[in-house]
Amino acid sequence: MEGKQVVTVTPRTARRSFTKEFKRELVRQAMMPDVSRAALALANGVNANQLARWCREQQHAERATFIPVAITAPVVAAPRPHTPIVSGEIEWRHGNASMIVRGDVNPDMLRIVISETLTSSRAS
Repeated sequence: MEGKQVVTVTPRTARRSFTKEFKRELVRQAMMPDVSRAALALANGVNANQLARWCREQQHAERATFIPVAITAPVVAAPRPHTPIVSGEIEWRHGNASMIVRGDVNPDMLRIVISETLTSSRAS
């Protein structure tokens, strides 16, 4: 019993953290040809799956590209004049068709309705 060593195993309660420089150097070495990622990870005390993840993240970051953008002054649309709502009755006749609008009428909407009516009557 005198020659045996007692090893106490305790679970890790905190996550290990590695510096960006350490990760970057391991990834650089892992990307070299004929390098075993598993052996590299083992030699540096890192799980092979963790090293593989760092390599994927690095490759993803290298694929990201930026598109040059020129910033210009914002385009401001010209303000539309306020179109009042007209109350009353409007009668409009076109050929054999007639339209009577009673009540509050938005002139812009009436213009669209008349334009569409004219367009559809030409198509017929």
